[in-house]
Amino acid sequence: MARTYGDTRLQSLKLLDEYSTTGAVSTTADVTVKIQNFTNDALADLAATVAKIHGEYFIPHAPVLNTLTSDTSSIKTFLPGGADISVSLLNAKACFFEADGPGSAITEETADGTTYTNLETITIASTVTSFTEYRRLITPTLATNTVRLRFTGLYVFHVRNYILYPYAWATAAGVQQNRPCFEYSLPSDFLDMAQVMIKKDTRQYVPYQTYSLRPDGIITINRYDAPAEVMIHYWRMPTLFTFTGVEATDDAQKYGIDTVGATYRITDDATLVLPYYVAAQIFLSMGSSYQSIGMLLLNIYEDKKSKLTGNKYGYESSNIFGF
Repeated sequence: MARTYGDTRLQSLKLLDEYSTTGAVSTTADVTVKIQNFTNDALADLAATVAKIHGEYFIPHAPVLNTLTSDTSSIKTFLPGGADISVSLLNAKACFFEADGPGSAITEETADGTTYTNLETITIASTVTSFTEYRRLITPTLATNTVRLRFTGLYVFHVRNYILYPYAWATAAGVQQNRPCFEYSLPSDFLDMAQVMIKKDTRQYVPYQTYSLRPDGIITINRYDAPAEVMIHYWRMPTLFTFTGVEATDDAQKYGIDTVGATYRITDDATLVLPYYVAAQIFLSMGSSYQSIGMLLLNIYEDKKSKLTGNKYGYESSNIFGF
């Protein structure tokens, strides 16, 4: 039977000597809140160390127009009074670029190569002080028209990675990026990287090392390592408990993984050590008279934590999956 937050709460109260032999509980709202907060703290600590929660995430990595001729990663500087920066394509259906401001990016079309009609003017505000991406869908009046993406303005600004695509995407947000290294957002519950694998034209995944992981949860992958599927093994941030103030409702919250995979918490064996952390932190918060018992319980927690087998292969990603 899956353990619940209620099990943790009652065991914590016993360690605090707030649980009588008859089952009656004498506690305060302050202690209740502390148990709730320290339980979530312990969840985060265990998931980051000896009770890690494994997750998988797959990224289809298949840039279109994947040739060096499509590489516009060099920074172009627009100078007032000079020539506009532009690129043209017959029947273009989408565009991507990065720019700072202030300036304008204009999509326009021509039937004769001389007279241009405005399709959209994208204003890049002066408040845009670092490279910011823009994605747009384009609908030419006629499929025989040439579309131009033109950068112009009154002041100095910069552009890079600009491109016109002959393809449409379902939404403007879905228009493909055009960078030397493609950027992909990792899952919202991403905590730490375990292993990255890649499968190209073979049937087998192989370890992939030439990626970069940014602190903001973005992984970057060389666009020319494609087409491929990237498989990311990662450690999940646990789903923390939320509390309604209704004891029965709060106590019923379970550990483990729910039936639809939406809730990820530590396994039952790890929950057995958790109350020692909770009780230790509560004693430590009660002043100098309780420091010794708080430290004793914290040492017991650390000792029990070290004996858990949830990550018996160790913390190193190269050992986890046997690769």
